[in-house]
Amino acid sequence: MLQKLHKNAKTNYLIRREIQSSKSSVTELARKFNISWLTVKKWQTRKSVEDKSSRPDKTRTSLLKEQEDLILFERKEYKKSIYDIYLSLEEGIPDLYPIKVYRCLARYGLSVLPDELVKAERQIKKFRKYAIGYLHIDVLYAPKINGKRWYIFTCIDRVSKIAFLWVTDHKTKEMGAVFLEKVLKFYPYPIHYILTDNGLEFCYKALARKTKKTHPFVAICKREKIKHRTIKFRHPWTNGMVERFNGKVKKNVIRRYIFENDLDLKGKLIDYLNRYNFEVKLKQLGFKTPSVYLKEIKNLSIQRIVT
Repeated sequence: MLQKLHKNAKTNYLIRREIQSSKSSVTELARKFNISWLTVKKWQTRKSVEDKSSRPDKTRTSLLKEQEDLILFERKEYKKSIYDIYLSLEEGIPDLYPIKVYRCLARYGLSVLPDELVKAERQIKKFRKYAIGYLHIDVLYAPKINGKRWYIFTCIDRVSKIAFLWVTDHKTKEMGAVFLEKVLKFYPYPIHYILTDNGLEFCYKALARKTKKTHPFVAICKREKIKHRTIKFRHPWTNGMVERFNGKVKKNVIRRYIFENDLDLKGKLIDYLNRYNFEVKLKQLGFKTPSVYLKEIKNLSIQRIVT
């Protein structure tokens, strides 16, 4: 039989059965199994050997059935996060706060989205065909070096698969703008589209309150006449191309080496980036390297990055 025991349990099913069937006194049993008197008394009066749920018998909530239905609808229909549901319904439901939303979802088994809802949302669709100049951009957390955190801004072209990265010690809106300027100088062709997540280094969409300020990253896109697109909240697979590139960076660099300092980190990342752009043959490009593919379709070339 599979035992499901509380993590702090001092007894197992066998001991509990022995306590229930024994005719010895509570004190003798407590001494025998080295447990408290109250624990013995509890299991003597129980009919089962399984732990009871810690959930209260009667759930007290101030939410009406109609209000709970609204919360569940937002979760099932739009796959919204707890905080997004709170922002959507705070004006319609009085005294609503995120933990109350979470408790409502937990009561109906929706605190974590079921697999069928996730799979329905992740239906694989073919990408619309684009020309070169569609970039996917993201930020990757690098390990701490000498107690200091570093960040890796990454970028990859959807069509040519040309990649670029940059290491910095801050993940701010200013650093996002600096990275975009470097990206525009690196790629030898015009950029038409950029896809990012909703991080504050790329846009202000993650703010709870709307602002009329223009984000520095967005300002550069407008200046260069680039269409800046963002993924839906909590949908990182929409930006899956750069996520896969991040996975390659983790596997081939971050998890492979122990870095002495930031220069060591930058050097190894740039070595890998050059190998990826000039030496790795990709199936999506007909088993050509990104640099060869780019040269064939546009008679363009990229330069190797030097540390």
